Amino acid sequence: MKTAAIEAQEWLDCFTEVTRDFAARSLRFDAAAAPADLGSVKSGTNPAAYISVLSESNSMHLGLSASMQGCRTLTRAFLGVREKDGVSEKDVVDAISEILNILAGKVKARLATRDGSLKLGLPIFLVGQIQVTANMDRAAGDVEMGPVLCQLLVYRNRGEA
Repeated sequence: MKTAAIEAQEWLDCFTEVTRDFAARSLRFDAAAAPADLGSVKSGTNPAAYISVLSESNSMHLGLSASMQGCRTLTRAFLGVREKDGVSEKDVVDAISEILNILAGKVKARLATRDGSLKLGLPIFLVGQIQVTANMDRAAGDVEMGPVLCQLLVYRNRGEA
């Protein structure tokens, strides 16, 4: 029996919860800290990592986007690198992709009770957001990861899953 598709908003709500928890526990950002001015989260040219989450009933893409300065701050926190030490573009790509991979794994684990056949794809990193077409659903929300304001994105093609 095919399980029911999980709505984009439910994916986003779960994604937001695991992101906040990850930021507080793994990146060791103070949950009460106000976001720093690290650039606009709404820019269509911000870097972003995306990953697919697939099953017989669900076909989604999760995305994590922040300004380049925000991505550098997240990378430093993830790698344990001090502010005065630089991080390369490769470090940023690898760290943001790995952060998303961890977050997607946590989302998958939480939603496994609804769809036990969920599988993760491999993360990709690009500058800009996925182009939304008339046949796509998109849910987005802002979340603070310590001082970094991020945008979480959920995409689904209508008619799939």
